[in-house]
Amino acid sequence: MPVGTYLVELDRWNVKNDGTDAVNTSKGINDAIIWASQQNYSEVVLPNGIYLIDENNPIKPLSFMTINLGGATLRIRDNSLPKYAIILFHNKQQYSRITNGKVEGDRYTHNYAGGGTHEFGVGVELRHGVQYITIDNLEIFNTTGDAILGITSFGAIGGSFPKLAGNMESGGINTSNGSLTTNPNRIRSKVNIPMIPQIRNLGYFGLYGDSFGGIGSEITTNTYDVVFYKSDDSFLSSTTDLHFFDEIEVPTAASYAKVTLHQSTVPSASGTTILIRTPEFPKHIYIEKCNLHHCRRLGIAITGMKHCYISGCEIHHISGTAPAGAIDIEDGYDLNQYIFIDGNNIYDNNSYNIIAVSGKHINITNNRIQSGIFTINSGVNKAIVEKNYFHNCGPRLEGDTLFSNNHLYGCRTLLLGRAEAAINNCLFHNSPLNFSKQKAYVAQVNNSKFLYDDDFYAASTNPGAPLIFSTEPQSISDSVFEGSGVEAFTVVPVGTHDWILNNVSFINIKHRENRITRLPPGVYSNCKFINSGRLGELSSEDLTNYKFNNCYFEWNSYPLFYMGPAAKLEFFMICNCFFLNLSNSDNVFFLNGSWGTFHLSDNTFYYPNGSSNSMIDIRNTTSADSIVFTDNTFISKNNMIAVKADSSPTIPLVFKDNILKKAKIQLHDNHIKLDNIIDSVHNLN
Repeated sequence: MPVGTYLVELDRWNVKNDGTDAVNTSKGINDAIIWASQQNYSEVVLPNGIYLIDENNPIKPLSFMTINLGGATLRIRDNSLPKYAIILFHNKQQYSRITNGKVEGDRYTHNYAGGGTHEFGVGVELRHGVQYITIDNLEIFNTTGDAILGITSFGAIGGSFPKLAGNMESGGINTSNGSLTTNPNRIRSKVNIPMIPQIRNLGYFGLYGDSFGGIGSEITTNTYDVVFYKSDDSFLSSTTDLHFFDEIEVPTAASYAKVTLHQSTVPSASGTTILIRTPEFPKHIYIEKCNLHHCRRLGIAITGMKHCYISGCEIHHISGTAPAGAIDIEDGYDLNQYIFIDGNNIYDNNSYNIIAVSGKHINITNNRIQSGIFTINSGVNKAIVEKNYFHNCGPRLEGDTLFSNNHLYGCRTLLLGRAEAAINNCLFHNSPLNFSKQKAYVAQVNNSKFLYDDDFYAASTNPGAPLIFSTEPQSISDSVFEGSGVEAFTVVPVGTHDWILNNVSFINIKHRENRITRLPPGVYSNCKFINSGRLGELSSEDLTNYKFNNCYFEWNSYPLFYMGPAAKLEFFMICNCFFLNLSNSDNVFFLNGSWGTFHLSDNTFYYPNGSSNSMIDIRNTTSADSIVFTDNTFISKNNMIAVKADSSPTIPLVFKDNILKKAKIQLHDNHIKLDNIIDSVHNLN
């Protein structure tokens, strides 16, 4: 086991720490590292100073060793290369660490002539099969590309190696004895997968996507089994329920393998792009307490890594070339697994703060994220975004995401695509929410608070509606929306249907010019609407349905539900609800549209201040299949009109089993009135 610390002797190794002589300095540092490793030192320390690094000879740490910069700076020599690394892990190093200093690129003095983007000049590069690497307490800045880059090999197998495309057939394989079976729910490889030296030397292979991560349009599963056979064709072993982009460990005695996919349809040769490959990638990488800034492309580029931990870092002022963000999880696709981004401060990056394009098991927790775009793209599975503070940025959730216990200020969150998104226990402060999901019931908002205060109302740039619903229905439960919208609080597209809202409160959302708060068709249970402005003109399409059950309504100005001529509804039901009007002149319902069925039952309408107006005003331009009032209670002062419909004789209206206290009805003789109690008097008709 290596032990002890070696302080580099500058003269012995012909190393300069005054920022000169890049060629000898790079060579000398690397020679000192090799010698120290041979002498069994566990740590190499550089004297303080500035070390000019040869762009063609990066510093190369070794396994089982710490490189302690001792507060010194490694500065790349000005150059014109489109690609360079100042520190390079590329030779399967393991248990290696670089710490305690500065790594500086040549961004502002670089020669960008000669074509190309020059976006691959990096501070620390991790390649292929390195493992258990720690990068901590470094300041990395001014590179032409990334501060830190982790990149996978493709691992292609050339020659005449068998391919799965065009070589699948219906049927399964018995994973206990290797025999072929008749199974309509499985497909298997017709070809054997030989355990060639490339696979044996690495110890694993896998089923991966193409260079863009795709597995083919006719592959409908993510799960498969592998069965290994000996050279005499006898069964050896099996591994079940694997996923694409997993590593399949090869048993010592294995000669070849077959695979079984958990789907029934055999893909055509063009319908699958699954490749058998042996990629090597950085694994168990720890990036801690680093200050990454003023790089041109990215703070950290994760392009094929597993078990990467980024914690306690400050990543800021990344700009110059796309994607111009703090952290990008992208190339390598589902090779990117078990990424943990925790406790970082990310701010003032030109475009993105965190981009997750593809990968799975991505955890983003306890970070402070300010400005830029935060995105979980459709290629991401099982992302957890928890206990973060987002400030003035734009979260976009398109992949499979649990978004919980986050605090947002000045952010517009977009829920996109078809994957599941669960929003739990979050505080959205002056932060609008846009539902844009293209599949029903994949987005759920639970136990969250949405607060819009005077800062939002008086914003110099119009932030738009706080709440925008998608056409495809989703659900909201146990949440509160409170405060004003600048133009309109909600937007409901034409064709919206079947939303589910349970125990949702809309409080003081009355907005400028008293614009109408539109509600999506659906079921509302145990909801509260307190000073919520005008609700109405809910849809301009036929066949829309609303049901309100056990809800509470309190308001003091304008008609509560304003159903103008544009409203066209098939079914509207309110039952077991309570309506409290604190003014003395405002309708509960103003009906002036086209209806199928309008049904109110077991509700209470309470006007403690009375009114000369009517509680429910049904205009003579209203048309409906039926309007039914049953088992409701109307309470007012000064003998207020409960329902006014005397000018609408053609409407089939039934008013039955209702109770009126200091209230009256104003209906036409054509309307049915039966078994109502008015001021304690039973009226049979």
